[in-house]
Amino acid sequence: MKITRNNVFLTLGLLVLTIALNSCGEKAYYDDVHSFDDESWDKSDTASFSVSVDDTTNLFQFNLSLRTTTEYEFSNLWVYVLSTAPDGTTSKVAQKLPLARPDGSWIGNVSGTVVQTEVKFAAKHFPLKGDYQFDLINATQQESVDHVLDVGLRIKK
Repeated sequence: MKITRNNVFLTLGLLVLTIALNSCGEKAYYDDVHSFDDESWDKSDTASFSVSVDDTTNLFQFNLSLRTTTEYEFSNLWVYVLSTAPDGTTSKVAQKLPLARPDGSWIGNVSGTVVQTEVKFAAKHFPLKGDYQFDLINATQQESVDHVLDVGLRIKK
């Protein structure tokens, strides 16, 4: 990847945002982000997250985050959330990520040309201790969705 001034500013912005989010409020049980090359989420590009779970008693809040540019053309984004438990049990859920209101204004936080949106999509207990795999897949009609910077998974107690 070619290093440009925009890439440097985006990286610095993400670093500042990460520090700010981690310095206030409750620390997440799990928090990771998958970035996309060329600001495009292709159907073949799966965002994978591995979570090691040692707590089956607490309730956990599952959030998806999405960063797009202000040039993103749609009011939402559909993703499939595939999960695999330590015993091999799998599930697949379609999740809508609302990004803009009917009037076209962004739902998430806008900073320059970047829109950061976070959606709560589940609250549940982990049934088993062990390693869980969560895969996020582009569930839109398009083979590639442009102006998508990254998608993330955050799990909080």
